[in-house]
Amino acid sequence: MSPALLAAAMILIAVLTVLPRRSRALHRLTSARSDRRSDGAAGLARSVRRRLVPLALSAIVALGIGLSLGAAALVSTLAVGVVLAVITTQRARARRLHLADQKRAQVIEACDTLAAELAAGRPPHDALEGAAEVCAELRPAAAAARLGGDVPAVLQLAADTPGAESLKALAAAWQVADRSGAAVAAIVDRLAASLRAEESLRRQIATNLAGARTTARLLAILPLFGTLLGYALGADPLTFLTTTIPGAACLTAGLALAITGLWWTERLATYP
Repeated sequence: MSPALLAAAMILIAVLTVLPRRSRALHRLTSARSDRRSDGAAGLARSVRRRLVPLALSAIVALGIGLSLGAAALVSTLAVGVVLAVITTQRARARRLHLADQKRAQVIEACDTLAAELAAGRPPHDALEGAAEVCAELRPAAAAARLGGDVPAVLQLAADTPGAESLKALAAAWQVADRSGAAVAAIVDRLAASLRAEESLRRQIATNLAGARTTARLLAILPLFGTLLGYALGADPLTFLTTTIPGAACLTAGLALAITGLWWTERLATYP
């Protein structure tokens, strides 16, 4: 095995060894907001350390491997490290978006349940408890309603959860009903209908943009096929890219453009 391939394999093993398991990483990402609310600056610092320390250790291991095996291995190691970082970031982002979509669906279903419970004549705290069985973010609001607390304020806090932002609208609706004496059931029912329409629009936009996302990802990996084609024609593109200054410049520019293209496409294709 060549030094470059050995370096790439070793950095892959190092990253997989050092980085936390996906489930723990996702838990940390989704609990960062709650850490900040509960512990303030200390919680934020712990969250930042949990994210940056594994990444820093991986970078140190990669740099050490590359320096020990020579310039070509160093360039290969850095390139592989960048690609792995991009892949990890994309997968984590996709997972976060999927979880947010699931949470939005739960909020809509909970609003439907809440409207039905209120229309059936159940007290607000009982209706909230029924809706909390569908969406866990409503449990504190149900407890607040049962104890006579400030339900809108609790719903505003619950809306900080990714995907549960619509609870801000529910908090506003609840506050309007409390102040005006309007029927909560009617307001919540209209809110649920509005959320369903917005979610339908969101899914339609995501479907229409799926082709653009796929195209951007294919374009990002197209240079890999170009490299394989170079070997098929008898050239040695990796040696050029990792052992010469013009090659390293081409490799850096190519990675930068590919990453920028992916980032830009994802930004354009993300529904706010």
